[in-house]
Amino acid sequence: MPQKTHMISVRLTDAERRKLSQICAVSGLPVSAAIREMIGGVAIRQRPPQELHDLYVEINRIGNNINQIARKANAGFATKEDVRELKFLMRTIETKMTELVKQ
Repeated sequence: MPQKTHMISVRLTDAERRKLSQICAVSGLPVSAAIREMIGGVAIRQRPPQELHDLYVEINRIGNNINQIARKANAGFATKEDVRELKFLMRTIETKMTELVKQ
């Protein structure tokens, strides 16, 4: 990333400042990052809700468990309990994905 060597000072009206503050609050970006995004022509999007992040983390953990069971199965060491757990985890992911779509 190029070094940021130039600093500018800008005067804003109250309405412009409120609009900029609102953009930063919704996106979660600091003022300087929001301005750089706008200069670059990037559409600033709303920050995803925390629930979405939590759901992503949970699905990622479940995926890791599935990968461990799959490696065990490929090595020829999977038990019936492993297969039951794998089916349970797959159903759990399906449920979590349905929750995600509903949001």
